[in-house]
Amino acid sequence: MPRLTIDTKNTKSLYEPVEVEINGKVFQVISIGRDTIKKIEEYDAAVKKGNLDAAYERLELFIGKHKLISNLKIEEMIEITDFIIQSVFTPVKKEKNLPGPGEEKLQP
Repeated sequence: MPRLTIDTKNTKSLYEPVEVEINGKVFQVISIGRDTIKKIEEYDAAVKKGNLDAAYERLELFIGKHKLISNLKIEEMIEITDFIIQSVFTPVKKEKNLPGPGEEKLQP
């Protein structure tokens, strides 16, 4: 019988991590859970009401608090946030190192 077991403390993702580089410093997007999604939705609502500071705080939810974020221009912050959202919702799976059709299995 097929079975899926998930150990949330030790599960490795099937997807490549999402990374953003700002001024030569690479940030990896933090794992997003239900509580974070709720906060993101709250910030989204605030942004729609004209609170641009909430847009910066939303980005901090994705990559953590860093001084670089507050120094970003609004256009840069929006571009980064859009990239992260697009990457999270359309992830690229890690490629498996398997032989292709008609190829022999590689020996270790």
